[in-house]
Amino acid sequence: MPRRSQKAPEIEKIKLLVFCPSELVLAGILKSLELAKDITVIHIERGPIENLMEAMKKLKPQVILFANTEMLPNLKEICKAIKEFLKAQGQGHLLLLGNISSHEEIVGLMNAGARGYFDLNNPSQELPEAIRVVQRGEIWLPRDKMSSIMDRIISVVGRDFKEKTLDQLTPMEFQVLKLIGQGRSNDEIAKILFISKNTVRSHIKSIYAKLNTHSRLQLALYAINSALF
Repeated sequence: MPRRSQKAPEIEKIKLLVFCPSELVLAGILKSLELAKDITVIHIERGPIENLMEAMKKLKPQVILFANTEMLPNLKEICKAIKEFLKAQGQGHLLLLGNISSHEEIVGLMNAGARGYFDLNNPSQELPEAIRVVQRGEIWLPRDKMSSIMDRIISVVGRDFKEKTLDQLTPMEFQVLKLIGQGRSNDEIAKILFISKNTVRSHIKSIYAKLNTHSRLQLALYAINSALF
């Protein structure tokens, strides 16, 4: 009897929604994703932001790649709106792609809700990995600029934290904050600390209140600034 060949397990694909008004840039994006079998482009949006929001609502992507070659004057507001929309949906992260020379602008966009920034000058083969990193809830920055950008972020955010102290946190909250600083997701934190995801969310909510913070990025930067790892 010939043996039946076992069916290979299907790869769980990352659902990617691309916003890109430029045909030339879009062609480069799609070319760089050709070999990424774990990423599927579920929609390409070239129209106004309202169309993007509607597509997000219908398709519930895991990553939004917002590609714009010019620095839009309202890009921070767009990032904030997308962040709030994704938060309401319970999933999804924003990755920006562009050509932003100012580190301060990048810092501002990260604080506004972007989880990553991919520079047009970066190697195209790194784009799939940037999407994977952002999908995990971690932060992606251009490798050649990461040190200087993180120094800038820490100096900006650090001013807000000078008067705060870790003494307010319980031992479990301290561990949660430390893992957030390592870029861990809620699922990973729950597994590492042997607690439920609801308990993780409860601890994070308490940490927000105690440290007067409003985003996961701020918590991660607080952990970095406090040298917790």
